[in-house]
Amino acid sequence: MSQYKRVAVVILTLLPLLAFGQAKVGTTGLNFLKIGVGSRAVGMGEAYTAVANDASALFYNPGGMIQLTKPEAVMTLIQWPAEIKLAYFGAALPTPSLNGVVGVQVTSLFTDEMIETTPERPYGTGRTFTASDLAVGVSYSQRLTDKFSVGGTVKYLNSSLADQQANGWSADVGTFYTTGWKRISIGMVIQNFGADMKYVDSPFPLPIQFKFGASSTVWETDQYSLLVAGEFVHPNDNLEVYHFGADFTAMHMFSIRIGKQFNGWKRATWDDYQTDRQKDPYVEFPVIDENNKLSLDGASIGLGVKIPQAGITVDYAFAGIGTLGAAHRFTIGYQLNGLIR
Repeated sequence: MSQYKRVAVVILTLLPLLAFGQAKVGTTGLNFLKIGVGSRAVGMGEAYTAVANDASALFYNPGGMIQLTKPEAVMTLIQWPAEIKLAYFGAALPTPSLNGVVGVQVTSLFTDEMIETTPERPYGTGRTFTASDLAVGVSYSQRLTDKFSVGGTVKYLNSSLADQQANGWSADVGTFYTTGWKRISIGMVIQNFGADMKYVDSPFPLPIQFKFGASSTVWETDQYSLLVAGEFVHPNDNLEVYHFGADFTAMHMFSIRIGKQFNGWKRATWDDYQTDRQKDPYVEFPVIDENNKLSLDGASIGLGVKIPQAGITVDYAFAGIGTLGAAHRFTIGYQLNGLIR
């Protein structure tokens, strides 16, 4: 089978997933699985499915892991609203004997201790509790041709709230294709595919997402380069979202990134929806907000520094997340033997 036929088979296999997309907000659980874990990716508006050339590819597209030629690890800490924190660790190891790359990742979302309250004791019972989510995954990426690769991840999932827990599993499958024309790459991935989980007697589905994207280095000299990327995201619990981003790098050391996510031209208010059901209040990332101003929801900016001699990268991203405000991300990457991509 030629490489083009392989690509066609993958596309035809994943296209039925497009039937999932509906604005069924609040119908899935473990939504921490959708929180972007790479500061470089978030700075680019998370248009990263067709980039995926560092260890965060374990999260964004395991098919892109094949681009790694040296062992690499990334660690990210995210300050989420309401004093919630998310920590991520991913490590990838090229295995020439298998013509592939293997990797492991751990994602943990957790809270500080909270005061337990009841209707009878609204000011506290004297006890505290915590909430946390955990995902532990193992990934593998295999090169099928010199331009086309496929990868997969299997994850163990756990969600805890006080003395209750839910356990389950999910899988990611991704592909990465280097076209060889105009330095364009194409990536596809389905994330968080798995069986429903259950809290006590309440089952819930996982937040499945299908992503299709493209990227290209549109300008490059000895000292400067500009990478642009875009992608289409189809979730099973909300409207489709489009991601766009750019990464400008100078002297192979300093980077600045911008990005934007959007899934509608204008966000309607709830009052608008009550009078006209064609207006959708569930547009999370509009271009224009309900006050007729340019929306910063889903907008992001990022900075990065590389130290090639030490094999270290340090990245930061700031992203708007609607009425919840904004989130800050810090990522540290380490590649053995220097020479970071």
